[in-house]
Amino acid sequence: MSNQYDEPTRIFPKGRATYASDDRQIVPVAIIACHPDPNRLGEFCVLDGVMQFAEQELNRHTPEFHSAASSIGVGLGVPQVSRKAMRLERVGKLDIMLHRQAYSAAVSVNQVELDERVLITEAQLQQGVELCLGEHVMILLKAMQMPNIVHHDLGLVGISAAMQDVRERINKVAPADEPVLIRGATGCGKELVAQAIYHQSGRQKQPFVAVNIAALQPSLAVSELFGATKGAYTGATADRDGLFQAANTGTLFLDEIGEASQEVQAMLLRALETHQVVPVGATQASDVDVRIIAATDANLEQQGEGSFKQPLLHRLSSYQIFLPPLRERREDIPSLLRLFMRSHWEKTSGQAELPIDVASPWLHNTTVRQLLEAEWPGNVRQLRNVTRQMLFDSTPGMPLRLEQQLLGMLKNDAPVAQATAPLPEANVRKRKPSQISRDELVLALRRHRYELQATADDLGISRASVYQLIERHPELKHTADLTDDELTHCYHEFNGDLERMMEHLEVSQIGLRRRLRAMGLDA
Repeated sequence: MSNQYDEPTRIFPKGRATYASDDRQIVPVAIIACHPDPNRLGEFCVLDGVMQFAEQELNRHTPEFHSAASSIGVGLGVPQVSRKAMRLERVGKLDIMLHRQAYSAAVSVNQVELDERVLITEAQLQQGVELCLGEHVMILLKAMQMPNIVHHDLGLVGISAAMQDVRERINKVAPADEPVLIRGATGCGKELVAQAIYHQSGRQKQPFVAVNIAALQPSLAVSELFGATKGAYTGATADRDGLFQAANTGTLFLDEIGEASQEVQAMLLRALETHQVVPVGATQASDVDVRIIAATDANLEQQGEGSFKQPLLHRLSSYQIFLPPLRERREDIPSLLRLFMRSHWEKTSGQAELPIDVASPWLHNTTVRQLLEAEWPGNVRQLRNVTRQMLFDSTPGMPLRLEQQLLGMLKNDAPVAQATAPLPEANVRKRKPSQISRDELVLALRRHRYELQATADDLGISRASVYQLIERHPELKHTADLTDDELTHCYHEFNGDLERMMEHLEVSQIGLRRRLRAMGLDA
């Protein structure tokens, strides 16, 4: 910690390592959303004084904020914040009156300058209230479940109740060998959850094999998964193990499981039931000991054309973990922003911590407000890409800023796949592909950011039918239709920003990421 800021003090009595959160108590929490030291983004403080004594000071020195991994706290320590900035007074159960102290520096609440006092209701606190102390300090006040001190976040950043719940579920199910189905919209971090389950399991020293089912060529998917014998198909010059054999004694992660063909689904069901696989061309089954973790952003319960086999769904969903979209856990955005800024800085400079420049801070409250209030249709992955874009486009000595084009993407209100209970069958609209015009297809693709499953759900057809419709129109394309030269040129033109590449090429981010990684490019 820079000596420009206060020295840390211990905020818990000796021996107390975690918050007591078994009762799921809802408390007011102050989270650092903007600060001259970007390494402090996401630090928080439970406002105990408000709850215990009905009032608490908020100023340069108190309260003391700490990270999710530590019980050591330190005040804001910013000279531009007054020594007597504000007083928070609880009124009733969880309404809070904010009092601006006499002679304090400028204070604003949700972009409205505070003269003397303002009442913040519990409902407003549940949504989150932006409290700005000057231009480069923002505190997000939030009524939320009591946060835990997390010594190991399993690679899943965030203090929100949703992320606490996800980590708890991972710790519960990881020691078991049951299949797990991870559900959530694209960009929510489903593969990170799969890796966390693996690392917390008894198979952590055994193989972890990940495959994106949508990336497998349909004609070779069975042999890729289950292996093949010599001569089983053209080009099979020797016996070949599949991914099940490669993951034997370990864990196999099947991403985009909703894209599995009927043939693959049938063989997956057999493997789950018998713990045996039959390679293509073989007459005898071989034993495999594999834990299956699957993930999807699709509504697998949906019936109709190209439906997912319900017996397989029941097997895979022995235990389910639902990931929330980023817009439902905005209190985690500051921590994620810090993570992505530091990751980029370490990659480009070799330094683990971001440098502090009090005269020219990295962030301005305006930019942070835009990030907090965005809809984030691409979720955490989109936040990572936007952070990287801002850093690439930054000007030395100037705060990071969002270009208008990026800002427009963040306000995209197109519906995204749900991470909660699936829609009932009665609400599913069924249509024939022949009923879909080119214009309707193009509009649906754009509305859903070229994600084929979301487009298929919107149009009331299967994802396979969306593929077929795209192939009928030469001006439309899949990611596979793009040449390596096209992708390389576009990658360098947009500095690896997948958001802008998606808009320019009019293909899905998932497909772009897969192709770029296969080409050895960072995505």
